[in-house]
Amino acid sequence: MKYFNSFVVITFIIAGITLSSCTKMKKDKLDETWRLVRVDQDSTISWFELWQFEGEMVYMTTRPSGGTTIDTLYSAEYTVKSGVSKTTVTMQQCANAAYNGDWDVLTLDKDMLVILNRTDGEFIYREFIKE
Repeated sequence: MKYFNSFVVITFIIAGITLSSCTKMKKDKLDETWRLVRVDQDSTISWFELWQFEGEMVYMTTRPSGGTTIDTLYSAEYTVKSGVSKTTVTMQQCANAAYNGDWDVLTLDKDMLVILNRTDGEFIYREFIKE
């Protein structure tokens, strides 16, 4: 019985370390600048929306095509929680209340980020490519 208890404790410690390192790896992948992919192509729009994840903050900005001037739309605090099968980004303190809440990370790799927010029975879906 003593060995069984030790095994259980060690298993929980290893699982905790694995999950916390998984969260750090996901956060490291996320800490980049991502360009929003527009679903509708509108030839009159000549700017890009960028989301820059940096430290504990995300900055939502616009930049003209071919330009360097950046205008900030919103900023928010964010945290990342990652488990075995699910990663969640939680945003808070955003002036656009629709962006506050939990975002499910559907895809996160070296080139693409896809997130989904299901707040108040509505959903906001965003696809990004790495800038």
